[in-house]
Amino acid sequence: EKQNNSMLNWSKPDSWIPSKGSSMRIASFDIPYSMGIGDLSIIELDGNGGGLTSNINRWRRQLNLDSISLEEIEENISLHKGLLGEFKIIEIIDENTNNAFLCAILFQSNSSLFIKLSIQSNGIYEVKNDFISFITSINRSQ
Repeated sequence: EKQNNSMLNWSKPDSWIPSKGSSMRIASFDIPYSMGIGDLSIIELDGNGGGLTSNINRWRRQLNLDSISLEEIEENISLHKGLLGEFKIIEIIDENTNNAFLCAILFQSNSSLFIKLSIQSNGIYEVKNDFISFITSINRSQ
């Protein structure tokens, strides 16, 4: 659907609205759901972007949550397959505020994609299938 400097393409749900994100982002979307609008960002970093644990703990800090170990992360991660290969999904929820991230990480041979949807935790179930379908659809134009 969209071409950009990293030559990524995808198909997005009709309800998702492209938005202006920060310069770090490859793309951003506003994602309407019954209780508001989520903010989805896609960034691409070289190599493994610092790896799984450091990125998940960076996201946890953004929600004022403590860091967790790789073992704890692996208990909470789900694996999926998409056009670019395997990707991992994790939900990070601050039970006190109801703020949450639905995150996906896609490690490639020389770069990594990090997709983060910022949303209220009680909205995750509404958007999760679309989120997974979207990430499954991501591919690179040759």
